[in-house]
Amino acid sequence: MHISSENSAVKNAPVPDLSDPHYFGAGDPHPVWARMRAEDRVHRQCPMGGKPEFWAATGYADVSRVLSRHGEFTASRGNILTTLGRTDIAGGKMLAVTDPPLHKRLKEPLVPHLGRQAVAAFEPRLRELSRRLLSLSARQDTWDFAAQAAFYPIAMAGLLLGIPEASWHRLKHFTYAAVAESDPDYAGTGDSRAAVLSRAHSEIFLHFHTELTRPGRADADDLIGALLRATTPHGEPLSHEEVLLNVYSLLIGATVTTSHAASAGLLALLENPDEHTHWLESGDTASLVEEILRWSSPANHALRHTTGEIRLNDTVIGAGSPVTAWLGSANRDESVFPDPFRFRVDRSPNRHIAFGVGAHRCVGAHLARLALTVLFEEIGRNFERVELAGEPRHLHSTFIAGVKSLPVRTVLRPEGAALRSFQPLGDTTGGAL
Repeated sequence: MHISSENSAVKNAPVPDLSDPHYFGAGDPHPVWARMRAEDRVHRQCPMGGKPEFWAATGYADVSRVLSRHGEFTASRGNILTTLGRTDIAGGKMLAVTDPPLHKRLKEPLVPHLGRQAVAAFEPRLRELSRRLLSLSARQDTWDFAAQAAFYPIAMAGLLLGIPEASWHRLKHFTYAAVAESDPDYAGTGDSRAAVLSRAHSEIFLHFHTELTRPGRADADDLIGALLRATTPHGEPLSHEEVLLNVYSLLIGATVTTSHAASAGLLALLENPDEHTHWLESGDTASLVEEILRWSSPANHALRHTTGEIRLNDTVIGAGSPVTAWLGSANRDESVFPDPFRFRVDRSPNRHIAFGVGAHRCVGAHLARLALTVLFEEIGRNFERVELAGEPRHLHSTFIAGVKSLPVRTVLRPEGAALRSFQPLGDTTGGAL
């Protein structure tokens, strides 16, 4: 998806099909969303090809309400557009598609491992991974930042879930296929979306099924061990299916946010050189990361279903209706963010909702923030200059607002020569497809 820098709403133009992944790979939804916020904040979307109708909420207040009021909008029937028209079999079993109070029993085992203090212990490993991500620049001055960044969340998941590096390449491919099944880089020639999804899910679940059944696995001090040891309010352990689904969800969650925010953030700095200079002079990487999250909004939408008849921003929506909350639009809402189409590294306040709101707010938000902070600190420390070396390419996905290719040309600072001693993240021989 192109990250538009101008609020150029095109009046009287039809709203494109927001359920079409190819639109987000080639189009720019921001002018459309700006017009929708001005003229049709809760829009009834009627896709082509017989696909089910759904509602689209685009304003900050409406999106926040849809995501936070689980009594009015349930996640249990599916939380992304690929589940539209059918009931998600993971409902009530996987954190992302479970409403409170059941949501709490799935989340509680994860919180001690993903709180601010707990993830701070990962900083040295994240710094090593960041240097590995950037190390290709010490071997060739022109390289694809996004292709390297795609391995970053898989490596992070490895820290949390015990994924061996030999499995990174294979898991990265199938994780992307699971969230971008229509993208030509992940969909096989002639394969249907359903076939791509089926194979991706089979490969990922088989990997983790094998891991979960390994003797002594419940004793590990990681997220898999925590889920295997977790119990229900009645003292019963989580089922194998519940653990498997939530490990999958954690892997997907890491993939959605970190790598795409990193690539979109670097692209924004390259397209706004004054802001790039301002960041380097100020050294305020924490503020930069918050603006990157607002600007990129990598989790593009979330799906909910109404639990009864709902009035949303003067629009009446019937019971059981699917409603999409477009986070990328909410984070450019003019009523909340002054000059929202300007990338500002010192934006304050910055009340973005890139991680969602309410009970379903991303459980890995602290880790994602730390990972992005460390990565951009390393970018600032190691590079004298970074410039575009080709046209960026965007992911074909309704779920992820992603940059899948970002060719860059880099010039190292003297201290950047140390990157040569690190193995590039994508340089792994295990699981080649």
